[in-house]
This record gives sequence, C-alpha cells and structure tokens, in this order.
Amino acid sequence: MLRSAAPILAAALAFGSAAAAQPQAAPAQTPPVAPVVTATPTGADLNISPRRVTFDATQRAASVYVFNQGDAPATYTVELVDRVMSSDGQIRSVADAPDAPRSPSAMDLIQYTPRRVTLQPKESQVIRVRVRPPEAPGEYRTHLTVTALPPETTGFTAEQAAENNPNGVALQITALFSVSIPLIVREGPVDARAAVENARLLPAADGAPNGAVAVDLVRLGANSVYGDVQIRAGTGADEHVVGQVRGIAVYPEIERRAVVAPLAVPVAAGESVRVVYVDDDANAGTVLGSAPASR
Repeated sequence: MLRSAAPILAAALAFGSAAAAQPQAAPAQTPPVAPVVTATPTGADLNISPRRVTFDATQRAASVYVFNQGDAPATYTVELVDRVMSSDGQIRSVADAPDAPRSPSAMDLIQYTPRRVTLQPKESQVIRVRVRPPEAPGEYRTHLTVTALPPETTGFTAEQAAENNPNGVALQITALFSVSIPLIVREGPVDARAAVENARLLPAADGAPNGAVAVDLVRLGANSVYGDVQIRAGTGADEHVVGQVRGIAVYPEIERRAVVAPLAVPVAAGESVRVVYVDDDANAGTVLGSAPASR
C-alpha cells in the first residue's frame, strides 16, 4: 500500500489596504513583507483495506473498504492510476516516470463503484471492484487510489488574508493525502519465483540502532512476487527472527529490488545470520529464497 501527500495551493491575496487605490503624492517606500504561509493536512486519517487485491480465474470480484478514521467528515475521490516500481522500491505514477519500464495495465479490465464518497467520522464505505478476463495470458496491474479532498472551508477569505498580512500576500498550502493499493489481474499459470542475493549486515545507524541487513530480492519468474523479508539468527532449533519487513513486492517491470531490514535486537558477534523471503501471495508460507548474510 502506497501513501502519499500532494500539496495544493489555496491562496487569497491582500495587497495593501483600500486607501492604496487613491492617488497619493510621493508615498514613502516600505520594505517588502514576507508572505504569510500556513500548511494544513487533509486526509491523514484515511485508510484502506486490504493492502492489495489479486484477481485470477477463481476470483473476478472483490471489496475494498475505505475508512475515515478522523474526527470530521471527509470526501474522497476513487480512481485508477497506473504506477511503476523502481529498483529501490519506490512507486511512482506513469505520468511522473514516462520512460520507466512498466507492466501491462489492468485499467481497461476493471470496473469499480463508487468513484466519490463522503464519510462521517469513523465511518467506512465499500468500493466494489469487478474484473473481466484479459484476452491474453500474463499479469496486468493498476492501482486503486483514494484521495482526500479539501473541505469547502479550506483557504482564506479576502478579509482573513488582509488581517494575517495587510501589506503582503497570505498563502495556505493544503497537503492532499492519498492511499493506493495494487489491483493485480493474472491470467494463465502463475510463475512466482525469487532468490535472495547480496545479503550483508550493516552497522548501527539512525533508524536502526541495532544494525540492519541489506539484501537484493531477485524476481526469477514471469509474475510478481510478494512476501515478508525475515532476518534469522542462530542455527537449527535455536534459529530465531531478529528482524522483519512485511509486504515486500517485486513487480514484473523490475528484475531486482534492494531492501534494508532493521534489526529488532542486536546480533551477537560470530552468530550466523540469514535472510529468508517468505511468500505471502500465490503460495503463502513458502520460502521463495534465502541466503546467508555476510559481515
């Protein structure tokens, strides 16, 4: 699931006072006044479940739940956006990465309703999604994106702008939050295989006081893979999980993805460490790949 915030500008301008419209002789120069800028978040309490949906021959419909976890009513738009993944795991819209490799789009295969909802505090709404089978086998993907709209009261009136900064400009920036989940359509046999390469221990750093493990997840099959990256220390019956990152995908447009998993507890000197990539998709619980971590 992808969370993002896009700033929009809600501005009211207040240039001087009403008396400035009258002719005046040789007005005294005044130093420029910096604009008053305020920032307001919109939609930070938006949530969606589930985190991803996969369609195949056995499932052609699904329900996605949108939650307003805030304390005020909110209105959301619902749309499909094609996105691409880069090797560092970042996900961007196709419009922002026009030259990046991409997977076949599922946008034309999917129908959904509603496309705009208003929810009271703590209220939820079901988005019903249906898919038609693609004509050719393969994996198709788009992303269901829910964006919070600013309330009608967002912004300044002219009077408020003048009061805040009577000799300059008053600006209000509203960050619109959106949540996006992948909708994956698979037709035909699924080939979801992966390997773990270049696993190595990293020293303690900001955000990882116990150290971390860096690893490359390599997609070997034609389909995307999705699962949990586990860092395990010890051997045999004494092996235990010392770090984990859940819900890591490698989409078909990339061959490998770099991941850094912080350790929850320190690893003892000389203790063996390995990285295990556990499937949480087509064959949940299956080990997709593993490799020892070097020091």
